[in-house]
Amino acid sequence: MKQIVTFGLCAALISSVIVTAGCSDTRKKMQMKSFKIKTITAENVHGVMAPDDDHIWIVGNYGIIYHSSDGGATWTKQQSGIKDAVLVDGIFLDNREGWVAGMFGTVLHTDNGGGTWTKQTTGTQRHLFDVSFVDRQYGWAIGEWGTIIHTTDGGTTWAAQGEESDKIYNNVCFVDRHTGWIVGEQGIILHTRDGGATWARQMPRQFERESLEDELENPRPPLFCIQFKDAHNGWICGIDGTIMKTSDGGATWHFIAPITDLALYTIFLQNGKAYIVGDKGAYLTSEDSGTTWALKTDVIKSKQPFRDVWFSSPGKGWIVGAAGTVVHTTDGGTTWDFYSGLSYAMEFFQMPKALEFGGGVE
Repeated sequence: MKQIVTFGLCAALISSVIVTAGCSDTRKKMQMKSFKIKTITAENVHGVMAPDDDHIWIVGNYGIIYHSSDGGATWTKQQSGIKDAVLVDGIFLDNREGWVAGMFGTVLHTDNGGGTWTKQTTGTQRHLFDVSFVDRQYGWAIGEWGTIIHTTDGGTTWAAQGEESDKIYNNVCFVDRHTGWIVGEQGIILHTRDGGATWARQMPRQFERESLEDELENPRPPLFCIQFKDAHNGWICGIDGTIMKTSDGGATWHFIAPITDLALYTIFLQNGKAYIVGDKGAYLTSEDSGTTWALKTDVIKSKQPFRDVWFSSPGKGWIVGAAGTVVHTTDGGTTWDFYSGLSYAMEFFQMPKALEFGGGVE
């Protein structure tokens, strides 16, 4: 269940000497205050999945999985069976069937809404950073050392696609059983038309280099997320505020002028709107399907790294991040409420009036 953690704040004991006819001393104590902070977990949260408005899952460090079945009003910790590995991300096809991927080749599966989680045999100990399923049978997971694994039976068996290489793949997106993309370090964009049997590299014009020396002096940026709404229209985000868009399946990529230099980790697209979250509380929105973007400062009052964003409907969405950060919107991302974690707008972060510096010296 959602826990309420009470932080007692030590108030300084202020002594004042008042000279009266009896030369009596009095001491005044500032009243101790305690603040109730809603907390689901204090661990770093890396992924959020919400197949509908009521059912939400979050995953993170030390194998944590928390679930809400009432739109976030209450939360229950689910037993993942994982204690020494980070769970990075996952996908739910509905409110019962889902998969979660993580370190040491971990892929977990549930068919009863997380009542039980089963660790699947993936055939790898490499760290996995993302998993994508297009239906209950066909799925892919990717990770370090160029790892790509694929299943055609819901994860009962997994098989490697391609050989290992000194590459890190960060995100995978499939729109059907045949068509998918992968992004990773050094500006890697891979595309398949045959379900991953073969992969071809897509090279944006801005990533072209004249020589190895040029490549070493001007390395391509790491890319963290790729999302396609169909076989033609897709978006990528990455380090240094990188955002790219394609309307031809990645044959050409258009760079959107950066509006921040922060690392951007996750994109979410829905009904003509788009959202990006990233480092130091970065929160970007688009009202025109990702053609133009606005950086929303002080909308979510946090400087924690935001790792994932998910909208279950046009109005209701979730963002998760470091130090147990979980925030929720019910108005399409205009305002956000903290369901877990610390906000710099919380009262105890504010400077006491008596200690505020007025700017003058007497």
